[in-house]
Amino acid sequence: MNFKYVVAIVPSEAVESLERQLRSMGVGGITLTRVKGFGEYKNFFTSDWLSEHTKIEIFTEESKVEVLLKALMETARSDVPGAGIAVVMPVEKLLHLRTGAEVLPDPSV
Repeated sequence: MNFKYVVAIVPSEAVESLERQLRSMGVGGITLTRVKGFGEYKNFFTSDWLSEHTKIEIFTEESKVEVLLKALMETARSDVPGAGIAVVMPVEKLLHLRTGAEVLPDPSV
């Protein structure tokens, strides 16, 4: 089974509804980190140009990536420039640190 690593940078205001949406889809876990940065659309209204967003990290089965991306876009989408990005990366190996066992997909999801 192939896994993918999905990272999305989204407006912090979207996190609560995103969390509900991801739980309802059966996503087994996420990591959230508050981040600051600027990209294509700088925040000219502050002295440091940095905007606060939230980084969401998710490991998921390859077969579920498109559904996950669609949910991220529908829930976090905004007409405001700089509303966020998502990246999908391959995962070579995924292990439980306590046991060293390879992570297998949850058949109930």
